[in-house]
Amino acid sequence: MSQVRELVRRRAYELLLVVLIAAALVWSANVTSYLSVPQLFDSTRSFVVPGLLALGLLVVVLQGEIDISLASTIGVGTVVLARLSAAGLALPLAFIVVLAVCALLGAINGVLVTVAGLPSLAVTLGTMGAYRGLAYLIGGDTGYSAFDPTYSSLGSQYAGIAPASLVLFLIVAVIVAFLLQRTVFGRQTYAVGSNPIASRVGGVPVNGVKIAAFTLAGLTAALAALVWIGQYGSARADNADGSILFVVTAVVLGGADIAGGRGTVLGTVLSLFLLGTLTNGMNLINVGGPTQTLVLGILLVASIGIPRAARLLLQRRARPA
Repeated sequence: MSQVRELVRRRAYELLLVVLIAAALVWSANVTSYLSVPQLFDSTRSFVVPGLLALGLLVVVLQGEIDISLASTIGVGTVVLARLSAAGLALPLAFIVVLAVCALLGAINGVLVTVAGLPSLAVTLGTMGAYRGLAYLIGGDTGYSAFDPTYSSLGSQYAGIAPASLVLFLIVAVIVAFLLQRTVFGRQTYAVGSNPIASRVGGVPVNGVKIAAFTLAGLTAALAALVWIGQYGSARADNADGSILFVVTAVVLGGADIAGGRGTVLGTVLSLFLLGTLTNGMNLINVGGPTQTLVLGILLVASIGIPRAARLLLQRRARPA
């Protein structure tokens, strides 16, 4: 019994997210009058792309940094893939190139933050525009819609009733969870996010760990670019433009502290399913895009503000009278 209580105490937030997902499913079923298991599986395709970005962003946020250029990195990845498809390059080789390009873009962010000592918000705000401009230089204004069929397989095929992209997302989630919970890099990530100065004094290569985190985020953007082409059948420089709000909301709503040091992959995955369920329900009842953006914004502010307000309240109660 004590072990169950300890588990509930440690996973209280994740359990709350599970309850909210169940409530969102009930709401969706009531307001849409159309909800089935195949439809639910199919709806997950809408959050796989931002979900992959969220897994990469989580590692960056755990270190007390932020990367809002990830959507622009997808734009670069999709147009590079399109160019390579047009050149007749086989998908495995093309994807290696895109992985390298997107990892390099992420590493550039990391170097600017660590070596140059610039704030990550300012750096990635700048590279968000710069990478989007790079995508336009590579892909032009019109984009591409003709691909080798192998390029679109991951984003369009199914494994039974589950989209292949969902399977990929879950595999990446397991890998990132393993990195954070079972490796030296993971322990260093939490340490850097909790206290970077103490970590540096303790021998942690803070700069290297941060550069690795931004590079990993770039790699997840490359995966998202490949999924994007399969799902939407097009590659344009403005792909995924505006999706960063959903991505940041998923990470913070999943329990990650925007200041670093706290957060889990499980929380991020559950928040993605919650947001996906809400978005699916709103889409089925034809809720407009501006209203959905408003809901995401409210959730983002609430997920940051409510936990901080609760901690401040607990601290005040703990003070002696």
